[in-house]
Amino acid sequence: MKRLAFLSFTIATLIAPIQVQAQQYDPAGNCVRFPQKPNPGAELQYLLSHPGTRVCPGPHPDLAGQTRALEEGARQRAIDAQRLRDAMSGRR
Repeated sequence: MKRLAFLSFTIATLIAPIQVQAQQYDPAGNCVRFPQKPNPGAELQYLLSHPGTRVCPGPHPDLAGQTRALEEGARQRAIDAQRLRDAMSGRR
């Protein structure tokens, strides 16, 4: 019983900062806004623990940065897929 209490306390302690990170939902309830001072680690942790959550666009979106991030993600995915194909075919 003590282990269960400790486990539930530990989980609550770990989740609390994630819950605080998401400041508010937009009036329509379609997305979540994060604080102006970015904390990428906490934001990522929140999004991973809440799959399917949309993030509201910021007041000054960095379109070039978003494009670079998407291109890098696509490039890395292609590299990983090629490595997997090579590993499955026995090539290195």
